[in-house]
Amino acid sequence: MEKSIENIWKEGFESEAKLSSPVISNLYKKKSKLVIQQINSKSKKDNLSLIPVALIIFGILAFMGEMIIGIYVVILITTLFFVNKEMLKDLETVDTKDNTYSYLLNYKNQVKKIMKYSTWIAGFGLPLAILPAYWMFFEDSKIMAKFNTLHLGMEILIVMGLALLLSAIAILGYRLSTQVVYGSLLEKLENTIEDMEELMET
Repeated sequence: MEKSIENIWKEGFESEAKLSSPVISNLYKKKSKLVIQQINSKSKKDNLSLIPVALIIFGILAFMGEMIIGIYVVILITTLFFVNKEMLKDLETVDTKDNTYSYLLNYKNQVKKIMKYSTWIAGFGLPLAILPAYWMFFEDSKIMAKFNTLHLGMEILIVMGLALLLSAIAILGYRLSTQVVYGSLLEKLENTIEDMEELMET
């Protein structure tokens, strides 16, 4: 991703007619480049952090004697790592053949697309992945024995309620963490785009 960014700012864009003033040029060189680099850098580090998290969780579960669950969790987190890695590659496909304003606008839209997709993963994929882990963890426990004595309709209701709760927690957690990690950078990106729009209108 770094190479594409460096090429963008070293070689420039094919069409800069509307953004040819020194003020606009200064804006995209100083503000845009810095913001894009920071977003890309943080997103990579954020995704890479999943690997040590997976290892730590595996170590804890293995210590508790839950080796199978530990392996299951590692597989889930590793899968999430590669899914995120593929989504982040999409930022490299943003068209750089237009002017800087268009590039930033397309980049912002691609980031929003990734965030929307990640919200769906958190809201639906995570509960579906976690519920089997709960079942494995409590399989031979008194809680599971008591659960199995319930009416089928009540069992379904409890599972659905738990899934909805996990979904709400996952979505809330994802949005809060995204706001904490990327909120200020996305705001800078939005402000830069707005500045360019104002300057192009003058």
